[in-house]
Amino acid sequence: MLSVYLRVMVAASTLAAFLLPPAPVSAAPRVQRTAAFQPGPCTFELPAGIEDGRDVECGTLTVPEQHAQPDGPTIQLAVAIFRSTGASPAPDPLVMLQGGPGGSTIDTYSQALLLPHGNRLLEERDVVLFDQRGTLYSRPSLICTEDIALVERTIEQDLSDEEGERLSLEASQACRDRLAAEGVNLSAFDSLENAADVEALRVALGYEQINLYGVSYGTLLALHVMREHPEGLRSVILDAVVPTQTNFNAEAPRSQDRAFSELFTACAEQPACNAAFPDLERRLFEQVDRLNAEPARVSVTDPETGKSYRMVMDGDTFLGLMFQLLYASEVLPGLPLLVDRVARGDYSFISRIAPLFIFDRTIATGMYYSTICAEDADFTAQDVDLSQVRPPFAEDAERSAEAIAAICRQWDVELLADSVDAPVASDIPTLVLNGRFDPITPPAFGEDAAQTLTNSYVFTFGNTGHGAATADECPASIIAQFLAQPSERPDGSCVEAKPAPEFFTPATILPTPALNAPLAWFEGKNLWQVGALLLSLLLLLSPFLVWPLAWVARVLSSRPAAPPRRFIGWARGLAVLAGVLALVFVVGLATTIISTAVDNEIVLLFGAPRWAAPLFALPPLLVLLAAGLVVAAALGWRGSAAWSGWQRGYYALLALAAVGFAAVLGSMGMITALL
Repeated sequence: MLSVYLRVMVAASTLAAFLLPPAPVSAAPRVQRTAAFQPGPCTFELPAGIEDGRDVECGTLTVPEQHAQPDGPTIQLAVAIFRSTGASPAPDPLVMLQGGPGGSTIDTYSQALLLPHGNRLLEERDVVLFDQRGTLYSRPSLICTEDIALVERTIEQDLSDEEGERLSLEASQACRDRLAAEGVNLSAFDSLENAADVEALRVALGYEQINLYGVSYGTLLALHVMREHPEGLRSVILDAVVPTQTNFNAEAPRSQDRAFSELFTACAEQPACNAAFPDLERRLFEQVDRLNAEPARVSVTDPETGKSYRMVMDGDTFLGLMFQLLYASEVLPGLPLLVDRVARGDYSFISRIAPLFIFDRTIATGMYYSTICAEDADFTAQDVDLSQVRPPFAEDAERSAEAIAAICRQWDVELLADSVDAPVASDIPTLVLNGRFDPITPPAFGEDAAQTLTNSYVFTFGNTGHGAATADECPASIIAQFLAQPSERPDGSCVEAKPAPEFFTPATILPTPALNAPLAWFEGKNLWQVGALLLSLLLLLSPFLVWPLAWVARVLSSRPAAPPRRFIGWARGLAVLAGVLALVFVVGLATTIISTAVDNEIVLLFGAPRWAAPLFALPPLLVLLAAGLVVAAALGWRGSAAWSGWQRGYYALLALAAVGFAAVLGSMGMITALL
């Protein structure tokens, strides 16, 4: 979810950085590095306000392709060291491990570190991000471009399950063949090699100890580091835990079913949600059945190429998207409302959010296959417990198990020893974070892992999905306390304050797509609207400068005042009112977007907060004022009472500006926002 909507959040939270001088950045004490790390320019897009060399130091770490062969082939890992904002940073940094496997730590957390809760991680120590072997910025990268090509080719086709699985297998085979032809040793990309890279990173950067954070697969990797290389670890944070002793693939159907049950229960327990969306479970599966019988066509746009498609969305696709959205804590409050919108034939939210999943070019699926097939592919469909699992999830589980088995036969990597599946026993201080709505790593996983971690502290957050670190102030506070004093249990009293998300309902959200256009500006789209809106606004505000100057010029020249012209007072009043209301609307719109984004930017994809309803009463008034100015300007050109030349020209320009302003509002859906 950290993508264009994350950038909206970043833009709002870092606005002050452009108004004030940059805060001094203090580097942690210099440490002795080895030649394995080579500093270099950052190869990724830096977040707004972040300067290469001042706020972040980038480079590459060279490690053996296989650590058992130190003199053999090598690979390069991309590294980014974000410097602490504190005055006296601690000497032990926080090293972060992304999930997947195959996700890019740098792509995800270089943006997230600027968010209010993510920024707390930088207050006391440096944060080290590195892209694990095979991922986006490291070399070689095991990104399967064949996957995106398949999506582009078939997104508008209504394929059967069998045809879709056949084409997916063909794409993965093509990816494997290409990587093998490039000389990539696919068996070198597993969790044990990955764990050895973490230790190599610590040594190369010269740190005596590090604090290790892992999310999702990153927790499984962190557990391997704890077992294989414990000597360099000061503390460990496991967020959305994958225990070594648990095959998450085999448990996926029950995990998925459990998360949906939590969603249905949480909505039923909140009077407002239950009243707005009674019997949410029935409503959801009614839409699944309806869309399977008659798939919808949803407009989606590839954010990288700008090409638009009419995606086929059947019920299984919709249910799969709901599953993906359960991961994102910021989206959870809107899921009941999303079911209601889909039931009404409104797919605008899906149109905006689905491309972030469909066209994601940052995930290295080749890395995923290598890692999963080496460690967790030793199960069959018969090993999956589907008892008490809802039929739609059970059917999907059987297909998924068969698909994983087929891909792993195709990928053909060396299996890790059975010993990797043993529980990790450790006394390293460990913070375990769980999310109530996590659809793939339920709280029970974190509790299982903690049983053999003697110095562990477990917290389950009632309002989060998959990954809690940057969700809100509560987990951020607990993490900060833990990093300061790993040997003491953090104060978790804030956990009980939010037992569930506060779900969006029609009583809290104005059901309008009116904010979709301003959101597109953050993507660099439809910037003509910005230009036209601001130019029209400047012209409408010009009377507040032009009229005083005209009065001063007349006074200085001692010219007598001209006799009043018919309709001129009327036109003047309309112009003043139009300029004031246009300014109020633009300022109000900007304030609404920024204040809402700081709280939860996902609200903007559903509409506007209900408290902003008075703001959207202004566009229809501006349309009426524009019409009045056109009439007044036209009357000023007629008869013996016609205005002077400059008055006719100027008021015609003001009328044109008012019409232009109203036209832009119309193109953005603002005029009918309240309907």
